[in-house]
Amino acid sequence: MMAVSNCTPPMKFVTLIVIGYFLTILNAEPALGEKGSQGLRQILLRRRVKRATDCTEGFITKDMTDNTLLPAIYPTEQLDACLNNSVLLANLTELGHIAFSRDQLLVLKRKLDGLYTSGLPEERIQQLGFIITVYGPEEISMWNITNADTLALVLRNSPNLNTTKAIIANYLQRSGPLNATALDAIGGPLLCTLREENLRTIFPGELKKAKPLNISTCTQAKKDILFGIAKVAFQDLAGDPKAYFNKLKPYIGGAQVSDLQSLAVGNINMDFETFSRLNPVEVEKLTAENIRDLLGINLNSLKENENHEIVRRWVNTHSVAEVMSLGIGLRGGISPAGLGNLSISPLPGSASVSSYSLLLSTCITVFGIALQYHS
Repeated sequence: MMAVSNCTPPMKFVTLIVIGYFLTILNAEPALGEKGSQGLRQILLRRRVKRATDCTEGFITKDMTDNTLLPAIYPTEQLDACLNNSVLLANLTELGHIAFSRDQLLVLKRKLDGLYTSGLPEERIQQLGFIITVYGPEEISMWNITNADTLALVLRNSPNLNTTKAIIANYLQRSGPLNATALDAIGGPLLCTLREENLRTIFPGELKKAKPLNISTCTQAKKDILFGIAKVAFQDLAGDPKAYFNKLKPYIGGAQVSDLQSLAVGNINMDFETFSRLNPVEVEKLTAENIRDLLGINLNSLKENENHEIVRRWVNTHSVAEVMSLGIGLRGGISPAGLGNLSISPLPGSASVSSYSLLLSTCITVFGIALQYHS
């Protein structure tokens, strides 16, 4: 019998056929037209990209996700190639606390965006850690932050003021409560940027549980709101004037004259720093006796700070006699009719300043009455 010849071509021959095929396509590229040429280039490019992004460092496992050296072991491309979505989701908290570079964080963000095309659920937002730093305000505005704990966790890693404001705005738009946790996370200066209607939602009990807030940058209207809440929050301490006053201190800028008069009788010895934070309009309504009772042993601080705006405003709205009745050497005040503005220095000698002040104020008052009578 005639032997059947093996028709399988030799390997070298097959290789030559493949090479020839690709050379034919490449040579024919101009004839394919622009679309055909682009399609061919895209195919070849995808093949090159696929080869470039193959995981060569070994896939990342659960046991590796808390390794602080991970950013050095897995450069950006390898992190992308070697981190499976399942490992990312199961260990997001651990990965979110690793100091990856911005490009590496963008890899994690891109993977999350692909998994949650409708936006991150709140439980995932809580786990972001440093990954929050690569999200922009517009993206954050699409989140659903309703829990104060989530707010606190996200604010802790906020990279800038714009991001912080976007986070807080998102929380408030979702009716997140301004409870103690939220107040501690937001802090006084940012609280002052919120709308007045937001501040009115704070429950006294939550303000009481929160850390003291610095509201010095608030408008007067906002200070008034926060002081009103603080009064209710610490009302149980009203029987102990000093303890009550110490709790009200951070919010004292919103106190009305009636509040200050009530505090004055409690022997609280208000320091000048606190006094300087009071609403000047309300301070102007205080009598010299109120001032004396309010500052107590710190009364001389008014003389030491006589050029401070709040001191000058009080002096300029009270009579010379009342200013001098404080007995601390303050000058100025409204003089009796027809006398003009007077500035009187304490007399020398052994008598106390208070004695001379009282004598002079009496003389000035009598002189003013006499002038009015003769006129």
